[in-house]
Amino acid sequence: MADPGTYVDEIRRIISFALEIPPERLADTTPFDDLGMTSRQRIQLLSRVEVAYGVSVDIDELDRLVDIRGVAEVISEAVAAQRPGG
Repeated sequence: MADPGTYVDEIRRIISFALEIPPERLADTTPFDDLGMTSRQRIQLLSRVEVAYGVSVDIDELDRLVDIRGVAEVISEAVAAQRPGG
Protein backbone atom coordinates (compact mmCIF):
# COMPACT_ATOMS: atom_id res chain seq x y z
CA MET A 1 0.00 0.00 0.00
CA ALA A 2 1.26 3.47 -0.85
CA ASP A 3 1.91 5.87 1.98
CA PRO A 4 -1.31 7.85 2.57
CA GLY A 5 0.91 10.94 2.87
CA THR A 6 1.38 10.69 -0.89
CA TYR A 7 -2.19 11.90 -1.37
CA VAL A 8 -2.48 14.54 1.35
CA ASP A 9 -1.46 17.63 -0.65
CA GLU A 10 -3.78 16.90 -3.58
CA ILE A 11 -6.69 16.08 -1.25
CA ARG A 12 -6.03 19.31 0.66
CA ARG A 13 -6.16 21.20 -2.66
CA ILE A 14 -9.46 19.54 -3.63
CA ILE A 15 -11.05 20.35 -0.26
CA SER A 16 -9.67 23.88 -0.23
CA PHE A 17 -11.20 24.55 -3.64
CA ALA A 18 -14.55 22.92 -2.78
CA LEU A 19 -14.98 24.75 0.52
CA GLU A 20 -13.27 27.97 -0.58
CA ILE A 21 -10.88 27.76 2.36
CA PRO A 22 -7.18 28.63 2.14
CA PRO A 23 -5.14 25.38 2.09
CA GLU A 24 -3.01 26.56 5.00
CA ARG A 25 -6.14 26.42 7.21
CA LEU A 26 -6.47 22.70 6.55
CA ALA A 27 -4.34 20.54 8.82
CA ASP A 28 -4.28 16.82 8.05
CA THR A 29 -6.39 16.10 11.11
CA THR A 30 -8.77 19.08 11.10
CA PRO A 31 -12.22 17.48 11.39
CA PHE A 32 -14.40 18.26 8.40
CA ASP A 33 -17.25 18.97 10.83
CA ASP A 34 -15.18 21.85 12.22
CA LEU A 35 -14.98 23.25 8.68
CA GLY A 36 -18.75 23.09 8.28
CA MET A 37 -18.61 20.25 5.74
CA THR A 38 -21.98 18.55 5.33
CA SER A 39 -22.56 14.87 4.62
CA ARG A 40 -23.56 15.82 1.09
CA GLN A 41 -20.25 17.62 0.64
CA ARG A 42 -18.42 14.53 1.90
CA ILE A 43 -20.16 12.47 -0.77
CA GLN A 44 -19.13 15.05 -3.37
CA LEU A 45 -15.58 14.91 -2.02
CA LEU A 46 -15.59 11.14 -2.38
CA SER A 47 -16.69 11.50 -6.00
CA ARG A 48 -13.97 14.06 -6.71
CA VAL A 49 -11.17 11.97 -5.28
CA GLU A 50 -12.44 8.85 -7.04
CA VAL A 51 -12.20 10.69 -10.34
CA ALA A 52 -8.85 12.29 -9.48
CA TYR A 53 -7.26 8.94 -8.67
CA GLY A 54 -9.21 6.68 -11.00
CA VAL A 55 -10.51 4.49 -8.19
CA SER A 56 -13.84 3.33 -6.87
CA VAL A 57 -14.49 3.57 -3.14
CA ASP A 58 -17.35 1.80 -1.41
CA ILE A 59 -19.87 4.26 0.05
CA ASP A 60 -19.47 2.41 3.37
CA GLU A 61 -16.06 4.12 3.63
CA LEU A 62 -17.81 7.49 3.97
CA ASP A 63 -17.58 7.24 7.77
CA ARG A 64 -13.79 7.29 7.47
CA LEU A 65 -13.79 10.55 5.50
CA VAL A 66 -13.62 12.74 8.58
CA ASP A 67 -10.39 14.61 7.84
CA ILE A 68 -7.68 14.84 5.18
CA ARG A 69 -5.70 11.97 6.70
CA GLY A 70 -8.77 9.71 6.64
CA VAL A 71 -9.44 10.50 2.98
CA ALA A 72 -5.78 9.83 2.14
CA GLU A 73 -5.91 6.43 3.88
CA VAL A 74 -9.07 5.41 2.01
CA ILE A 75 -7.60 6.48 -1.34
CA SER A 76 -4.30 4.74 -0.61
CA GLU A 77 -6.15 1.50 0.10
CA ALA A 78 -8.31 1.85 -3.03
CA VAL A 79 -5.25 2.47 -5.23
CA ALA A 80 -3.46 -0.53 -3.71
CA ALA A 81 -6.53 -2.75 -4.26
CA GLN A 82 -6.55 -1.91 -7.99
CA ARG A 83 -2.96 -2.98 -8.50
CA PRO A 84 -2.37 -6.54 -9.69
CA GLY A 85 -2.26 -8.77 -6.65
CA GLY A 86 -3.81 -5.92 -4.57
